[in-house]
Amino acid sequence: MSHLQLEVEQAGQARAQSTPEQLRHLAFRDRAKDVLLFVFAAVVCFVLTRATIAFFHSPDRRLPYSDRFANSDNAEWTAYGGNWKVENGSMVNESNERGAKLVEGSPYWADYTFQADVALRSAGDAGLIARVSDAEQGVDAYRGIYVGLRTRDQALVIGAADHDWEEYASYPLSSSIVPNTWYHVRVRLEGCKVDAIVARENSTEVGRAAITMDSCPLRGRIGLRSYDSGGMWKHIRVTKLSASN
Repeated sequence: MSHLQLEVEQAGQARAQSTPEQLRHLAFRDRAKDVLLFVFAAVVCFVLTRATIAFFHSPDRRLPYSDRFANSDNAEWTAYGGNWKVENGSMVNESNERGAKLVEGSPYWADYTFQADVALRSAGDAGLIARVSDAEQGVDAYRGIYVGLRTRDQALVIGAADHDWEEYASYPLSSSIVPNTWYHVRVRLEGCKVDAIVARENSTEVGRAAITMDSCPLRGRIGLRSYDSGGMWKHIRVTKLSASN
């Protein structure tokens, strides 16, 4: 007979020899042990669930992020209109569709710096969208903040969309926008404060803007957007906001 079998037999004999009062005590002790085990399992499950949710909802998850479009596989990006392809390390939208968007990133990113090199292919405007949510195909069919270059008034434009468009600022650039020329656009988001700087490919600054919105989207993905102009983007980078950027 094994040691375990012997223990079971001894326990059975002890119960058989126990008084009714002793049996009630043993039953109560067994129930208390089951309750404690259930409570312990529930607490462990709760803690693990909260930790998992906190991890996936963290505004720092996947930061810093960058994409140099080193290959044609851009499956992580989601297109809403446009005709997008990777070409020579750049993301290209060949369509002149109004409001074409390409979106990536975490819906929980909050305060961050988003920068990229941007070039317009023709007259129109093109730039970056930040804190993007509820994106759909259509001109202003998303919720987020747009910072871009516009040829109509040769300006750096900042605005917000919520399935409608509200323009907050239009700052004339110090030199005209040249199609198929690279401009480095850098956007810093802190709460509803938006700071933007634009420089030509030789690092000459041509414009900057700083605004504070009364209300704004506070978290969301990043994206590329063009309007009435195809566009090109490269050297995408998103970093957690810090005193240094």
